[in-house]
Amino acid sequence: MHRLPRPPYSDFHPRFLAALDGLSALPPPVEEYDALAATVPRAPDVELPRFVSESREALRQTGGYESHVAKLRAVPTRPGHWHDFFNMCVWAHFPKLRWALNSLHVDAPGEKDPRNGRTPAQNLAATLDEAGMLVLSSSQELLEELRDLNFKHVFWERRAELLATTRFWVVGHGMLEALLNPHPRLGARSLLLHWPDLNVAEPNDEQRFAVDAAAAARIDDWRTSRAGLDPIPVLCIPGYCDNDSAAFYDDRRNIPFDPRSRRHRQR
Repeated sequence: MHRLPRPPYSDFHPRFLAALDGLSALPPPVEEYDALAATVPRAPDVELPRFVSESREALRQTGGYESHVAKLRAVPTRPGHWHDFFNMCVWAHFPKLRWALNSLHVDAPGEKDPRNGRTPAQNLAATLDEAGMLVLSSSQELLEELRDLNFKHVFWERRAELLATTRFWVVGHGMLEALLNPHPRLGARSLLLHWPDLNVAEPNDEQRFAVDAAAAARIDDWRTSRAGLDPIPVLCIPGYCDNDSAAFYDDRRNIPFDPRSRRHRQR
């Protein structure tokens, strides 16, 4: 069995997981990343970057990490780093989303924050890049409950309905790394996507391609419109930890977000 048997890692493509089975160690050498990424089917209109060992000189010459990716179509990667391994995993499964984030990182309109040199859209891109999640559901009502931070109601009281209608995809490589050794207050920042014909029981490549394109389009919209990301207490998601009891959802350490904070929000 591959070394990442539980969600969210078990949501990786079966061919990708099969390739991990044959490795002697994780994370593998950077030289194996291109072949691993290529095991994941992708839409015909998108190409993956290459994954290359990080070079400080190359980063200096190209103007930094994101410029290196954009100009050379190559992702600087540190050997032996889980963070960079999971970065490759996200690129392999959601390349359009990652190219959209890279485009914003390189160039986005707006006034830059003097504290970090980023525009508001770039701050949002950085958050999704590191701690992001896509939440897809055929139930608009459940998405609204999540947006209103009614987490115990969704994850426990409507658990069966949630499992039948909703899928969670972690797309933040920092979050994937953090989930190797999770802590109770771990929270993702998510794009909530209503997907009426979502097939939770039998996900397929065409569905993933469509989700990737839709998420990339939402990210592109950040150039011209205000946007936000909705918090999700990651360990509340069924299967992400031992959370199949009401007591888990009554423990405030596991749900660090207060529904009262959105009681009067504008819809």
